Amino acid sequence: MAPSGNAEPAGERLSPRKDFLIAERPGYLLHKAGLVLVEDVEKALATLGMRMRYFFVLAALAGGPELSQQDLSRLLNLDPTTVVTVIDEMERNQHVERRRNPADRRRYNLILTDSGREALAAADKVVTETESAFFSCLPEGERDLLRDMLGTLLAGRWPASVCTD
Repeated sequence: MAPSGNAEPAGERLSPRKDFLIAERPGYLLHKAGLVLVEDVEKALATLGMRMRYFFVLAALAGGPELSQQDLSRLLNLDPTTVVTVIDEMERNQHVERRRNPADRRRYNLILTDSGREALAAADKVVTETESAFFSCLPEGERDLLRDMLGTLLAGRWPASVCTD
């Protein structure tokens, strides 16, 4: 048996111990796979001096609609205080600007700057490479199937402004 914490060779599927029943549960396996991927991405983004939540905010702001801090908190499932901290850091790095929302002067829209788009491009490359390595044991068709299956599982459970059914 391999020591705890060591990855198994690609392509080999080991059966869990009979007394570790949770390893047969798809929910646990999905959670564990997510944790492993997050760890890999965090390590890769650290080479750019960036954290995953920073990348998530950059990527969310690169889309179409202008978002507020409250929108990001809800869409990314991040604590509002965490979003404020990340946006403050992004503003210091000149990756984002806060602009008053003309329809509601109490709110600020977050605008990605050119520098922010450059940071996103660099981070996106690193994240894409890391995800490609993580999912490399799956044929491309199975990766597409997995993405579709996850979309089905999240349907109706994520804000409609992000998902289209």
